[in-house]
Amino acid sequence: DKEGGLVAAIPQVFTKSAHLLCIWHIKRNIEAKMMDLGIPQEVARGVVHGSWKKVMEATTPHAMIEEWENFKNGFWGRNSKLIEYLDRECLEHKEKWACAYTNNIFHIGNTSTNRVESAHSTLKAWLNTSTGGVDTLFLSWHASIGGQVIEIRKELETCRTKTFKGAYGPPYGVIRGSVSLYALELMFVEGKKTPSECDCVIGRTHGLPCSCRINSFKGAGDHFQITHLAPFWSTLDYANPHDARRFEDNDANDLQIFHDLVAEVCRRGPSAVRAAKVALMSQLYPEEEGLREPRVSTKAKGRPPKRENARDPSWHEHAARTSR
Repeated sequence: DKEGGLVAAIPQVFTKSAHLLCIWHIKRNIEAKMMDLGIPQEVARGVVHGSWKKVMEATTPHAMIEEWENFKNGFWGRNSKLIEYLDRECLEHKEKWACAYTNNIFHIGNTSTNRVESAHSTLKAWLNTSTGGVDTLFLSWHASIGGQVIEIRKELETCRTKTFKGAYGPPYGVIRGSVSLYALELMFVEGKKTPSECDCVIGRTHGLPCSCRINSFKGAGDHFQITHLAPFWSTLDYANPHDARRFEDNDANDLQIFHDLVAEVCRRGPSAVRAAKVALMSQLYPEEEGLREPRVSTKAKGRPPKRENARDPSWHEHAARTSR
């Protein structure tokens, strides 16, 4: 949000990181400026989410220049103070917020500081007070981070057990259960685009296959491997994400990975062997589990009688009624 101290520190601390400006703060600042110029809030909000939004979401620098010229040549071009403010405060830093430039950066959809604000709110809830000591501050901070890690691991486990309805068969069958459900949802939506509509933006911003690549795999009947996606969607290990073979999933080393897993299960003792055996048996021989699908009753019971309790009265309740 253009805080001077943070802006100066980013190139020093995060030398390889791209520096983006929060689009939410930009919109709010423009809205506040228009209100200072005597423009009603409803009108200012309509401009921010209308003609100015076209400038922000233009996909190429040339298209952005055209939208900006249309904005200046339109009704609001008469307001010289507004145009001067936008040109000085916004267009001067367009490489840090305009989609025409940020679409070439791997930002995973983080174009605002909403996540940071949420993290600050969570931390404040753990601190409870602004006058605590360093010892209590550190413990609360540590507990806050630990809680976030637990939530992340819970979400990853959910992605392993929960199935996305559109991820059956090629090209998603192999990566299903190994990557984030959100990644599968983005790929599924992207795959619905026609090749002519593909702009390959999602590959640069999210590290996911674009529409033309998804349709190519789908037409050939091939499956995406986990290495076709950015490591962000499959693992918490960012130091050496591709060194661990358990995060890789391709035909060349599937058999070796399986042998390694069997050896690891054997080392963990009889309980692990028994659990693995049950899981494999249920996958290979589902008909021997002794489970049958429940019979569907075609005879409906009709509407239940209208009464206060769904259960049958107890003996003492019968006695109380007869004694009245």
